[in-house]
Amino acid sequence: MGKLVAFLCLVGGIGVCAASLGLLPEDYVIFEAPRRVVFGLGAVSVLLGFLLLARDHRASDAVATIFLLSLAAFAGWLTFYAPEGTIERYLPFIPSEVTDALARLLFGLGAAATFGIAIWAARRLFR
Repeated sequence: MGKLVAFLCLVGGIGVCAASLGLLPEDYVIFEAPRRVVFGLGAVSVLLGFLLLARDHRASDAVATIFLLSLAAFAGWLTFYAPEGTIERYLPFIPSEVTDALARLLFGLGAAATFGIAIWAARRLFR
């Protein structure tokens, strides 16, 4: 079952990356997010597929560290650099009652926690 999920992540991620690069006909895929964000999501999915297929613990730790750093980078960008109103438009799971400042604070705390976990994983990698 684990290999099936890994191959689904790999194939799905490659498909999403190909769609974001314009390699698929535009009739098949409609984007509501910028293409670079869609490409990043596909790349993270491919990274998760490799993480699930890794047999060596050092390789698995290295891929997990990269994955955690990519999550921290996304949450950090959303916290500090996203234009006003991005959270309301592109993240439907955030309720409308939550203000932009509170959502940025929560994503900032998530970025800090994820960055800390990535540092711990990198420290474990180089032990």
